[in-house]
Amino acid sequence: MMLMLKCSHCNTILKLNIGYTGCDWDTVKGKGSGYGWEVSLHCESCGRLFTIGHIKDYNNFAEMKPELKCLK
Repeated sequence: MMLMLKCSHCNTILKLNIGYTGCDWDTVKGKGSGYGWEVSLHCESCGRLFTIGHIKDYNNFAEMKPELKCLK
């Protein structure tokens, strides 16, 4: 049995979302780095969005800047 991540607010299973934002300046790699694809978990029930980080391609991941993280 696979355990699924759930929303901390409403306990609904979260869905993986990957979309192009172009906001590479929000990452620790910085503006112009090419990390424009945002990886997040989305709750379809309450609408909360939990951003994990950004990717440039399948092998390159960049974390969000520490000041933009909700959880520390």
